[in-house]
Parts: sequence; C-alpha cells; structure tokens
Amino acid sequence: MPKIVDHDKKRQEIALKSTAIFLEHGYKNIGMRQLCDKLEMSKSAVYYYYKTKDELFRAATEAIVNLDEDVLAGRPLATSASITQQLENFTLIFKQMAPRFFQEMKLVSDYIDVIGIDNIAEDPCMQLANQKYLTMLTTYVSAEHSNTLYTILLGLLNHQTMIGTELDTDYVVAQASRCLQ
Repeated sequence: MPKIVDHDKKRQEIALKSTAIFLEHGYKNIGMRQLCDKLEMSKSAVYYYYKTKDELFRAATEAIVNLDEDVLAGRPLATSASITQQLENFTLIFKQMAPRFFQEMKLVSDYIDVIGIDNIAEDPCMQLANQKYLTMLTTYVSAEHSNTLYTILLGLLNHQTMIGTELDTDYVVAQASRCLQ
C-alpha cells in the first residue's frame, strides 16, 4: 500500500528545519546540496517541494515568523485589548524573538551581502519579514503605533544583544508603554 504524505505539512516541516540550518550556517555559505544533507533528504525530495534555495529561504523566513505569531494565539486583539494586555502582547513578541535574535541578525547581514544593500526594500524575504511583524504589532498591540513599536522592538532586541544580558521585563514594558500612552 502506498504511503500517504501530507504535502503541506511536509513543506512546512522542511521550511522550519531549514530555518535552523540557515541560522547556523548563514545564507551565502550553504548551497542546496548542503541543505539537503543537513535536512537528511535527497536533493530530488527537497526539489519536489522547493525549486531553489531562494524559494526555500523565503519559506523558512515565513515559517519562523509564523512560529513567532503562534505565541499570540488566543491573546486579545489590539482593538479590544487594554493597555496592559497590549503591553503583554508586545512583551510576548519580544521574548519569542530574543533567544535567536543575534543569529538572525548575522543571517540578515549575510543575506544582504548576497542581495546587495540597494535591493533590501524590494527583496521579497525582507518585505515578508517586515510586513509580518508590522501586521503582528498592528493586530495585537496597536495599529496606530505599529511602525514605532517595530522600531522599539528591534531596538530593544539589539540593546539586549549589545549588553549581553537579558533586559528586565519591566524595562521592556516601560519602553513600549511610552508609545502607547
């Protein structure tokens, strides 16, 4: 009897596993052959789901952002949330991104080396990540202040990386609350 494969689930699984591989090895230093080896899949199996490394990278980008958004499942939406709940939502996003932020920034820098700094604004992966996080902040924190909150979020994550220690939750809340009040 033939094996039944859930192709959508398999695509998502490959994308999520690829995220970890890209975070570890970068973008420009790994090719499809190495990705397939790390995924422990044949090239033909991976190519069945993703035709190029760029396509797989885009899927990996979307998979990690979706994972971040999953932490907000069941949380109140910005339109009905109290300020306290909005700040809790912001903090959840921050804490979800924080453990891997340094590796992500290394990967982003590596990726920008490949696409070129002049192409960032038009790049589909960069647009995808930026738009997804802005939408997350709009939906769960504040539509009016989503751009500012995104700047604060990235600044706080970078600040935490630069000082080498976890920022106190009260400090994170205080920075975001300045924007919301």
